[in-house]
Amino acid sequence: MKHVRCIVCGGTSEVVLWRENGYEGRSCRCGTVYTTPEPPEGAVDFTYDAHPESFYALYAPLRARWVRGCGRTGRLLEVGCGEGHFLAAAKALGYEIGGIEPEPGRAARASQRLGIEIRRSLLEELDWPEASFDVVYHCDLLSHFPDPIRALRKMAGLLAPNGILAFEVGTLGGIRPFWYGWIEQLGYPQHRWFYSGASLEALLRRAGLRIVRLRHFGLAPCVAFYRCRVLLARLLRVLVTRSPSAGVSTALAPDLGRTVSGGETFRGQLEEWFGRADQFFRYRVGALAPRLGPATLLVAARPEST
Repeated sequence: MKHVRCIVCGGTSEVVLWRENGYEGRSCRCGTVYTTPEPPEGAVDFTYDAHPESFYALYAPLRARWVRGCGRTGRLLEVGCGEGHFLAAAKALGYEIGGIEPEPGRAARASQRLGIEIRRSLLEELDWPEASFDVVYHCDLLSHFPDPIRALRKMAGLLAPNGILAFEVGTLGGIRPFWYGWIEQLGYPQHRWFYSGASLEALLRRAGLRIVRLRHFGLAPCVAFYRCRVLLARLLRVLVTRSPSAGVSTALAPDLGRTVSGGETFRGQLEEWFGRADQFFRYRVGALAPRLGPATLLVAARPEST
């Protein structure tokens, strides 16, 4: 297998912060955590999405309002639009919307829901020379692209003059190593790169972009909530082991278990509640959290030439 260099600075590191599924997350001096070795062809399904639907649906209006606050109206394109939650929120704010989605089922449902054509393509394979959008948006993709610099340049090429590239991205680089143990699963090899604030800026500069607006959401409250779920799950497993007839859920996070009489209704309700709570801690509490540990950022950037 081919070993990887940091996409931001081109350096290599022997500092291993995390191991998962046969891959290592190595901490580069620039603040990026890069995944090595290179996944073999076919190891990554680029249509797979580990996020629950609540991640995209519940706070889509918040993201859309933030993008609207960047000052660009008109035509908006979402790369990786999924079921169309963000596009629906953007449409409600007056944008003329368009979408790109590689997974056929999600693309078809978004198209039917929004009444627009959704282009079914990976960004790298997209051929759209006449595209001209005032805003190009994506959510949580920069950690997944095999070559995020190329991807950023491709998205910038879809912009109209004076357009903006807006996106959400996690910053899980440049943090204390204990955070990775608390998070437990980093999603290798689907995740390829984790950035610090400084390495994200450097990445954008390499792609010919500059940040013009940013909003910070600390993930420490979200991680703490997750740890509480894990501890509760372990406690319930102990109770079930001692009393098999109790019928108590055997796992609450991340693999929520079956409940009394195999009741899927309660299971679904509990999953929905946890999803809502998780997003509340991410965005509502995270907006007020101190700037320590991992974070998620809303970022707006422009090409350097504008």
